[in-house]
Amino acid sequence: MLTTEFTKAPPEYVTVSLDDHGILQVSGPDTERFLQGQFTCDLAQLSEQDWLYGAHCDNKGKTLSVFWILRYGDGVLIVTSQPGLEATLNQLQKYGVFNKVEIRDATADFQLLGVFGTAAPARLAESLGTPLNEADSNSVSRSDQAVVLSLGTQPDQYLCLNQGEPLPTNSDLRYWHALEIERGRPTLFSGTIQEFVPQMLNVQALNGISFSKGCYIGQETVARMKYLGKQKRALFRLSGHGKPVTTGAIVEQQLGENWRRAGTVINAVSRADQHLDVLAVLPSDIESTTPLRIKDDDASLLEIYPLPYKLDES
Repeated sequence: MLTTEFTKAPPEYVTVSLDDHGILQVSGPDTERFLQGQFTCDLAQLSEQDWLYGAHCDNKGKTLSVFWILRYGDGVLIVTSQPGLEATLNQLQKYGVFNKVEIRDATADFQLLGVFGTAAPARLAESLGTPLNEADSNSVSRSDQAVVLSLGTQPDQYLCLNQGEPLPTNSDLRYWHALEIERGRPTLFSGTIQEFVPQMLNVQALNGISFSKGCYIGQETVARMKYLGKQKRALFRLSGHGKPVTTGAIVEQQLGENWRRAGTVINAVSRADQHLDVLAVLPSDIESTTPLRIKDDDASLLEIYPLPYKLDES
């Protein structure tokens, strides 16, 4: 049940079909050079044994998608939300014609699963017939049947790209989104794409931005925000009472007797008894005690919760 925080009371075994995500495949001899000029992460740091987190920007530095990327064959696989995949695919295809790369939506080639819990390492390994690497590293486990990304601990969390016999699931998408919100890891859906510079989504705090790799699309805006101290917004986790809310909803803050717009919901999940967990972009300097609510839900009341990582000014 979605009654407790998974990072405080890990469940035994949760498996979710990530139907709102997709997989983009880029292959060919120019893959690394081409994507190095597109993504915020440093492809030179990507090995067969690990994955990278990153963002893809438009030429104004606004984020098209946030993703996990791993090596696969003579190229890479990119896992992101379905709307993020569409936005990234469109931009990659526009520039890819000048490079020796093949770019395709490979979602149908895999069963994409989210798996977490205390029994996840043993039970997923048993299902796939192969041992898994430790969950506390950015590691990738590979077998003839599947590729598995280790995404974190407490609880152990995995992203499984399965090409063998379909594996059963036991939970719905809310469970995965609830854990990702607890991790402070955003997912972009319709209404939030091309709205925020990656630092506003805390991508730098999740090791998704290289500030030394050189130029890529949107890099000037990203660098300016870091080195000139231009960042005025960041991603926060909010929790409290409220009706179900959708991506892109407006968060308001109380100023005296009035309420004013404060930011935007990026991800949200409803737990029991109208309890909301939310990731939202808010002013970077907002006080942690500021009362917050969802616009048009006057009875809602949210407060800022700690993130599992440290934010700085970059």
